Amino acid sequence: MKSLFLLLQVCTQVWAADPTAIVKKIESALAPPTSKFSYAFTNHRTDGTTVEYEVSFQMKDPDHSHGYFIKPEREKGREVLRLENDLWTYMPNVGKSVHIADRDSFAGGDFSNADILRVDWTSKYSVTLLKDLTNQAIYELKAKAKDATYAKMRLWVDKKSGMPVQQKFYDSQGTLLKRLSYGEVKKFGKTERPSYLLMENVITKQKSELRVQSMESPADVKDSRFRVDNLGK
Repeated sequence: MKSLFLLLQVCTQVWAADPTAIVKKIESALAPPTSKFSYAFTNHRTDGTTVEYEVSFQMKDPDHSHGYFIKPEREKGREVLRLENDLWTYMPNVGKSVHIADRDSFAGGDFSNADILRVDWTSKYSVTLLKDLTNQAIYELKAKAKDATYAKMRLWVDKKSGMPVQQKFYDSQGTLLKRLSYGEVKKFGKTERPSYLLMENVITKQKSELRVQSMESPADVKDSRFRVDNLGK
């Protein structure tokens, strides 16, 4: 009995020792540097309609990422670009680049731009171990930057795999805004990560799905891709 208690104590110490490092590992799995990947989005609206998108991404590092819309046809050629703290979108029908906000909806769905293009939570949030469960650890991420998209997040992590299980997003009043469920973990080349994400908007009762179609890491990523004046070219 004593040995079991000591084992549990050691396990707790492991998950509490450096919460930030544990969350950083998750960030690297979800958005590895020098990578290329393709996502399929399905947005479910309250009127029963669905809208589907396919977007290919390139990432140089956490501060530089680029997305190119492939489907639907009416959105083909649309681009999104992250350059450090700035986000831009290029609309082919407008022919110019426009500055966008982290909090804005990505492709009209329930994921925000930050949810997709800013998977570097530890740069904007402080991390602490909130609760140590038998099979999972719950981490609380509190905003330490004024421009953070959410006031607080809670992240459930599976102890065996080190992968995220679910995530909740709150405003400054402590109101639950959205709930994210992480699905089956698959291996894409050298990277293991959840292959399916379901974001549920608690306020609007709408939801969006994200499916990872492919991922290559490391990949040949060109610096020229991460320039505002190259959008649309």
